[in-house]
Amino acid sequence: MRPQRNDPTGTVDRGERLATRPVDNVLAHLHGVHRSGEGWTARCPHHDDRQASLSVKEADDGKVLLHCHAGCPNLDVVASAGLAFVDLFPPGSRERYRPRTWQGIVPIGAHGRPAFESFGDPVTAAMLGELARLAHVRGRLTPDVASSIKAVADAVDVGSETLADAVGAALATEESA
Repeated sequence: MRPQRNDPTGTVDRGERLATRPVDNVLAHLHGVHRSGEGWTARCPHHDDRQASLSVKEADDGKVLLHCHAGCPNLDVVASAGLAFVDLFPPGSRERYRPRTWQGIVPIGAHGRPAFESFGDPVTAAMLGELARLAHVRGRLTPDVASSIKAVADAVDVGSETLADAVGAALATEESA
């Protein structure tokens, strides 16, 4: 049985109603919600939070502002709450459709997590090849590390030949430098 979520109105949300404002929906996905000034505090869903370290506020335009005082990135807070970034914006907001990235390069999927699958096998293989090159440069490309890179490639359906080509290409750039 999943834990019951707090409702800012003081009732318990059992999934029986839909929130009309994004802030209501966000608060319904958090634990330990309390009113605080112009917003709310709650326990951060991303870390073992014994005190309410997450601040939640509704901006004038209806978007939800989050800040974890323990330093958790908003992407992790949102995903750990079972939400996606679009849930922070009101319906009709252009922000709901703005592309978002993780670490400045990886698009964020509708599920609120990095969408590596959007790159396709060649780019994913090239990223794994670059990790192998970096391990080699640092003197840590052991058989165990190579096996781990291969296991990740297998898990994301990058073929052995594609991976071998990408690792070879990445290592070749190191040799020519």
